[in-house]
Amino acid sequence: MREQDKTLTRLEAMAESLGLAIPDACLPGVLANTQLLQGYVDLICGMSLPDTCLPAYEYQP
Repeated sequence: MREQDKTLTRLEAMAESLGLAIPDACLPGVLANTQLLQGYVDLICGMSLPDTCLPAYEYQP
């Protein structure tokens, strides 16, 4: 199963569990954003974030 198909399956299951209907016209955009956000999740989870790091109170790119 392709990664996009897995993401779509998870997305549909989550929407159903929340009682959320995603219109067919919106599904490609929702899927693309879900994949984009998963990339950020993977990036953050791959970083070492020790408890000694101070919080960033302000975003500076």
